[in-house]
Amino acid sequence: MKTYKILIPVFNDWESLFNLLSNIHDLKINNLGHIKILIIDDCSTDLLDKKLEFKSFADIEIIKNSKNVGHGKSIANGINYLSKKKDFDCLIVMDGDGEDRPEEIKDLIIKSFNFPSSTITANRVKRSEGFLFKIFYQLHKFLTLILTGKSIKFGNFMCIPIEDLKSLANNKSLFVSFSGTVAKFVKNKIHINSIRGIRYKGHTKMTFIKLIRHSLLIISVFKNKVSYRLFIISIIYVFLITLFVKKNIIFLILPIIIINLLILFVLFYLYEKNYN
Repeated sequence: MKTYKILIPVFNDWESLFNLLSNIHDLKINNLGHIKILIIDDCSTDLLDKKLEFKSFADIEIIKNSKNVGHGKSIANGINYLSKKKDFDCLIVMDGDGEDRPEEIKDLIIKSFNFPSSTITANRVKRSEGFLFKIFYQLHKFLTLILTGKSIKFGNFMCIPIEDLKSLANNKSLFVSFSGTVAKFVKNKIHINSIRGIRYKGHTKMTFIKLIRHSLLIISVFKNKVSYRLFIISIIYVFLITLFVKKNIIFLILPIIIINLLILFVLFYLYEKNYN
């Protein structure tokens, strides 16, 4: 029977974490595999006031970041920490707020039986945000596809076999965008369909500004490919302009060059800033 380690980053929201662990316990999936829990405490200021004890998984480990680094980098820290361990076969990464539904852990584990060498992503097929947010989210996915050539339909929620985990560990892109790094460097991927769950507490923290930043960070992982694609787009654009326009060509060409250079500057800046 395989051992599955579940990695959950947490910052102060211990109540949601307890609810999540309780729901995982109620699934009674320990007949499918040995379940272990790793909690990455992102330097929380609130103290954990409940004892985390569940019969379904006796092994619950908490490691604390030396400083608050954010959700994505907490996952990267956890992966680098676990890459040196040999006490599990697969890693399941998930958020602790309830939006990654615990019942889908069972789907990931069962899928891993048939595809033991594949990373299994939870691809969202249904979201619950407002109409306007969904429009911007679809725009994010479209731009990501155009600039990177990748259709990325998953977030952090996934099951990673130990072999893929070792290839991800110590990859500098991991600290920039976890999902972007998986999309770029993990070749053998399959998926389950996933529905966005209801948060245990409060409202979603994903604002439009955070969505833009999230999108740019994913794209920045592919910055070299984006540079090449923007160059090709610019060449095609310039060719069409010179072919069909006879006057004021420079005023039509200059803006696209400036926009492309600005995009590349932002991507390279964000990548280096979030890695360091």
